Amino acid sequence: MRRTVLDNGLVVLTRELHTSPIVTSMIWYRVGSRNEELGQTGKSHFLEHMLFKGTDRFKKGQIDLVTLKNGGSNNAFTSHDFTAYYFNFASDRWSVALDIEADRMTNCVFDPDEFEAEKKVVIEELKGGLDSPWGLLIQDLSAAAYKIHPYRNPVIGWLEDVERATAAEQQAYYRRHYQPNNAILVLTGDFETNRVLDDVASRFAGIPAGVSSPAPPLHEPEQNGEKRIAVRWRSTVPRLGIAYHAPAIAAAHSYALQLLGVILTEGKASRLYQRLVEREQTVTFVSADYAESRDPTLFHIRAEARDGHTALEVESSIHDELSRVITEGVSAKELERAKHQIEAHFILSRERTSDQAMLFGQIESLADLEYIDTYIPRISAVTPEDVSAACALFLREDNRTVGYLLPDGSAKGGGDESGLAYEEGTDEDD
Repeated sequence: MRRTVLDNGLVVLTRELHTSPIVTSMIWYRVGSRNEELGQTGKSHFLEHMLFKGTDRFKKGQIDLVTLKNGGSNNAFTSHDFTAYYFNFASDRWSVALDIEADRMTNCVFDPDEFEAEKKVVIEELKGGLDSPWGLLIQDLSAAAYKIHPYRNPVIGWLEDVERATAAEQQAYYRRHYQPNNAILVLTGDFETNRVLDDVASRFAGIPAGVSSPAPPLHEPEQNGEKRIAVRWRSTVPRLGIAYHAPAIAAAHSYALQLLGVILTEGKASRLYQRLVEREQTVTFVSADYAESRDPTLFHIRAEARDGHTALEVESSIHDELSRVITEGVSAKELERAKHQIEAHFILSRERTSDQAMLFGQIESLADLEYIDTYIPRISAVTPEDVSAACALFLREDNRTVGYLLPDGSAKGGGDESGLAYEEGTDEDD
């Protein structure tokens, strides 16, 4: 893999892969919901939509039409930390992706009518995400867990902010963040690197660097006591989410926490699956999630109770199992199995051109590319004692936010069957 930086600050990552006649072009902008100000949430995601609505050169619908005519595919996604756009084409016709990305870096059109039409689409997407038990619970859980960090806001934004967004505000946000010195262009696949770098320079080198936006002061204060929330939704079974504050990518304890997540819920041999699904039979689903992020993030544990069982019952078992990890440790066999699972996933995540573009762009956006080379050695070096220590340090009572999603009585048979053991309004903290 080769890293090149143009004079205007654009980072270009190229990786030749001649195993198949395919090229992936993926451009990453270092802007996501973490960059949005209070009352302005949802702008990064909304902007992702607008970049498909046309430019001076590629009119409305032409980006998708050109992609289709050349037998390719395209899409985009937004996260807390970045926004990315990608194309996959056959290697004899992929350069049109460079034309499109160079053009919409500076020439996106914000037609007021198109903006209002797309706003309706975004609002429906937002409402659709909330019309699900997990979408609603995780949104409210994150908002309760963080005091000030913008990770507390949904990536798609709060409904009220999206509803009052204007085309002029959105265009100003675009001008501030969509510039070469805030972007990473990743190219992987069947090409010759030197020729490709010349093609990139011919399209992007003339775009002037923008004024760098100062990084917002993002420091979440330490949590000093458990928070609890309850959310009502049409359901017949309770659901549980527990969020623990956890370190950012490449932090010392992050590798042990990744392994802990696998040990707890990855596969039928995992601890919480064995206990909650197999032995106690109190849940239909349990998972742990801890993803790389630029700033300190959350370690999530989620579970859905079986009929007749309570969220409190499930929660008690989870806390007990975490205590066992701390006091009794994890076995060498458990840890070795988790290491093999992570290593296998890491290797599989680099098979296709699109996989590699995803990996390189994400890591360049969040940290340093050295992270990729050191990742498996750092995972391999984790000891059982490291896992127990990380669990004790982060997955503790004063560092957690607990959320229950409970039946609201509207679903058939959906009375208050949760067995909620605390009074709503007293422990709820948002």
